[in-house]
Amino acid sequence: MDRIMVAVAIGMALVFAIGVVLGVIAMVSMASNREDRLGTLTRQPPDVIARGARRMVGLGLRDITPRDTEEVRR
Repeated sequence: MDRIMVAVAIGMALVFAIGVVLGVIAMVSMASNREDRLGTLTRQPPDVIARGARRMVGLGLRDITPRDTEEVRR
């Protein structure tokens, strides 16, 4: 194989890998913002993206108690 072809193939693989990494970061960021806004970290994930982001970062519902739905003001 020609050296130029190998360099082009390596460059294309690097661009593809960087795109995948940036896509994963964007997905986790969007899901995290949505869950923070909705306050759903102590419940089931609201959608598929949030479920995938939880699975990727290793967050589950272990040992987490949900918020009280009614706040008692004194």
